[in-house]
Amino acid sequence: EVVKQYTNYEQATLSKIVELRSKAVSGNISDSEKASIDAQLSGSIKGLMVNVENYPDLKANTNFINLQSTWTESEEQIAAARRTYNSAVTDYNNAIMMFPGNMFAGILNFQPMVVLATAEEERKNVSAKDLFNS
Repeated sequence: EVVKQYTNYEQATLSKIVELRSKAVSGNISDSEKASIDAQLSGSIKGLMVNVENYPDLKANTNFINLQSTWTESEEQIAAARRTYNSAVTDYNNAIMMFPGNMFAGILNFQPMVVLATAEEERKNVSAKDLFNS
């Protein structure tokens, strides 16, 4: 969804530049219109140079790659933390059920813990569109 939104933005920017360029090279416009188109083209191109993110071929790929790698890294870190937690809970539960840990667990009233399970609703893909529309 993010890619789709950014691609639409890129397409609009490129369409504007192509349209202005086509008008500029057509022979049936006045000198004042050519000057106006030239100023608009210069402004658009300057904007592209100043704001590299507006240049589709350079920044779009970098943005998408960065977004993808950031989300992948975040999900991997969450999954690793979940595995570590569940491993610790399993070790704890085993320790309080086996001798001699069960004796101490009974005296100290240690209770078994529940491993972390992700609900089906939480496993659904996150809408990037919703994240960027806020």
